[in-house]
Amino acid sequence: MKREEIGKSVQKLSRKIKRTLDETFLNYGITGVQASILKFIHKKSQSQKVYARDIETEFDMRRATIAGTLQLMEQNKLIVRKSEENDCRLKEIILTDKAKEIIQKLDIAIKEVEKKLTINISKEEISSFLNTIEKLSKNLEN
Repeated sequence: MKREEIGKSVQKLSRKIKRTLDETFLNYGITGVQASILKFIHKKSQSQKVYARDIETEFDMRRATIAGTLQLMEQNKLIVRKSEENDCRLKEIILTDKAKEIIQKLDIAIKEVEKKLTINISKEEISSFLNTIEKLSKNLEN
């Protein structure tokens, strides 16, 4: 592979992963991105309140993208947004019972996708890949 093809290869892999996740979660009426956000909210809300900016940071996504995704998730009764008493602009994101039911099933589905993704790849190769991805990402922050 040529050096200039790294971005193209990462994009292709990203699209394949997105398609696979979307197909996997279609049965639950959510996208792969929504599934990841639900899992993040569920985990983080165990110890602290969750806000849109937390999701923006975790997924390195723009505010407008997160706002649209959260709006759709709210319409689909997966989350509710509750205004803070001190600052009405700040809205805590809370999972609904519907979302909590889905989350229980997501772990199994995500593990299956990860298993499929890493077939015939050693732990060392995965570690090296993740280290390289981290370096590539940091290179783009400068």
